[in-house]
Amino acid sequence: MSFHTKSKLCLLPSLGGILVFYLIPYIRVICYSLIKSQFKKNFVGLKNYKDVLSNEYFQLALKNTLLLILVAVPLIVVFALILSIILVTRTKWLHKTRFAFVMPMVLPAAGVITIWKMIFSSFDSALPIYTLFFWKNTGILIIILTAALSTIEKEVMEAAQLDGVNNFQKHRYLTIPLIFPSILFSLLLSIVNSFKIFRESYLYYGNNYPPDHSYTLQYYMNNHFLKLNYQKLSVGAILTSFIILIIIGLGLLIQRRFSSDD
Repeated sequence: MSFHTKSKLCLLPSLGGILVFYLIPYIRVICYSLIKSQFKKNFVGLKNYKDVLSNEYFQLALKNTLLLILVAVPLIVVFALILSIILVTRTKWLHKTRFAFVMPMVLPAAGVITIWKMIFSSFDSALPIYTLFFWKNTGILIIILTAALSTIEKEVMEAAQLDGVNNFQKHRYLTIPLIFPSILFSLLLSIVNSFKIFRESYLYYGNNYPPDHSYTLQYYMNNHFLKLNYQKLSVGAILTSFIILIIIGLGLLIQRRFSSDD
């Protein structure tokens, strides 16, 4: 048996897992979105999609989800990039604070939410969820970006300083282009993590129906799951997956164009 054949056989368990736990369930979800109900399996075409897209609660959830992506995600990447640049230039700070970057991912969500309720009890806005998203995900972005910044050769920066380039120009024309793939990866990772903030949001508000400013797509799908309305749940899941697919596709397209320009 050749090496290539053995390699393909080693892939079979992974491919089988993807088929059983991802592809087949996703196909079933698509089928659920095209029938009247799980009890009356009459084909209704795109009627369920039209109903969901015209639903005011889905529109509210979609607006809040996109707002979180468009506002919080760019801010957290820029914030993490600035902190990473500062920490790389001051290595002592990096060694003293690196444990703090991992802490948000280790601490139990329930304990963190208790503190958040004490701090933001008087806030009637989405600010608690936004700050929670920042606190939870900034650390991992700093780890990624500092690792990327550490790969930049010191000679390049020293040559730029000898040419009279100021700090802003140095980071604008050297640092950012050199670590752009890592910045793009951080951006895509933050977008994916923005969909995972539902657990903390659910614990913070303590019910299935938070205030309108924090009602996201995850709440919409979770509520229809509890109502056993699998058609609207399936449509919401498919539309959410399409949103993520489009965002990641745009990110990969930008990265490809950036690489081709180099």
